[in-house]
Amino acid sequence: MSATSLRCLVLGRDPSGESHVLLTLLEPSEGVVRCLLRARGAKGATSPDLFDEGEIGLERAKDGGTRFARDYRLLTRRAGLARDHRTLERACRLAAMLRKNPPPPESAEVCYRIALETFDAMSARPRADCAYFKSLWLILKDGGWGVHEQWFLRLGARQAHAAAILAQPLDAQTTDEETVAKLSTDLERWSAGEAHFVLP
Repeated sequence: MSATSLRCLVLGRDPSGESHVLLTLLEPSEGVVRCLLRARGAKGATSPDLFDEGEIGLERAKDGGTRFARDYRLLTRRAGLARDHRTLERACRLAAMLRKNPPPPESAEVCYRIALETFDAMSARPRADCAYFKSLWLILKDGGWGVHEQWFLRLGARQAHAAAILAQPLDAQTTDEETVAKLSTDLERWSAGEAHFVLP
């Protein structure tokens, strides 16, 4: 087996058979990476958790296919994301969007930074709904999609709300949650129709 070590964000943990967990990771140079981890690790070892940032040692099978997690070192655990249901829901929504729409290699580094900063903000600050909207906007913009010209400029009277969300820090957001939710849904639908995103 060939071995590599990756710094990554944990986007998903799903059961895979009786003895393994399938990890979905976001990595700055490769984008989305999947690997298998033994469900029962070494005694006392830290197990990867959703939204963690960590370093993971990977081994690729001789056939060049499946990757297996060899070891894991936790760098940052974002316990604040579980402080309330709405925050966790928005964080899970962003993780699911990234899992279903892996960034191309040329966008992986910027996408990783956007996700890292968004999960940090959601964990420590208010208005996870606004953080989600901002992150989706930035991911689309970085991907080269005409989100400003083709979506924002067609919002009509709602432009002011979208502009306020994008411009204001999370601690100073004044747009009500219902308006943010409607704009996020609208932006998701646009991303599915124009950028061919797969929605969770």
